[in-house]
Amino acid sequence: MEKPEFVYRIYIQTTADQLYRALTDPELIRIYMGDHGPDSTWEPGAPVRWKMDPDGDFEEVGQRVLAAEPGRRLAYSWHTLQPMHRQMFDFASDEEWERAVQERSRVSFDIEPAAEPELGIRLTLTHDGFDGPDSRMLEGVSEGWVAIVSTLKTLLEGGKFLDEPA
Repeated sequence: MEKPEFVYRIYIQTTADQLYRALTDPELIRIYMGDHGPDSTWEPGAPVRWKMDPDGDFEEVGQRVLAAEPGRRLAYSWHTLQPMHRQMFDFASDEEWERAVQERSRVSFDIEPAAEPELGIRLTLTHDGFDGPDSRMLEGVSEGWVAIVSTLKTLLEGGKFLDEPA
């Protein structure tokens, strides 16, 4: 059986270099993802750290940069479910939780010019490697990535955010 994946494609009026920068620059990441991450040097093999506690420091959660090709591709391994996730999802048993925390997935951002230049840049986000269609991580990232990429698009296209004054 083939493992499920989450794929999301979106067109953004920007350049490939600006999009890659937004995926890797801490100041820009903070705008569309908040203060919790990710944080890395974005070199292959480097850790990708997250701020799991809003008042804490960035933490090593086992993620590594798999590919870093400016203007083309960024990919990294994804963390397993963390203790804070147990409360977010309704696990039927300790056994179900133990199976879920073993799952290791990965995310990639593929950047390419749109086939029609007026569409801008096509970003394909692929999050794959899930254990099965009932993966709790798949469930979580399927909604989370859409919100994050939508805010990224707004940022890069110069749109307004809801919390900005009129």
